[in-house]
Amino acid sequence: MITNEELDKIFLMISRNVKYYRLNNNSKYADKFGRITQEKLAELCNVSRSLIANMESEKVKQTFSITIIAAISKILDVPFEEFFKEHDFTK
Repeated sequence: MITNEELDKIFLMISRNVKYYRLNNNSKYADKFGRITQEKLAELCNVSRSLIANMESEKVKQTFSITIIAAISKILDVPFEEFFKEHDFTK
C-alpha cells in the first residue's frame, strides 16, 4: 500500500515536471521562448486550464488520470516516464 507521504512525493514530482516542461519546451506548439501557456496546453489536451494550473500547483493535490499525463507528454514531446522522475532543474 502506498503511504500518504509517498503519494505527496509523486504529486510534487509530477507538478514540478509538468510546469518545467511546459515552460521549457521545443515542441511545435511552443512559442519563440520555448513556452506553452496553461491555456494552450489545456486546449490541446482537451482539459480545463484550471486542471493544468492545479496539476502544476505544489499546494493542490489535483487528481488526474494517466491518460492526462500521456496527452501532456505527447503535446510537450517529452517521454512519458520523465514526468515520474525526480529532476534537479536548477543546474
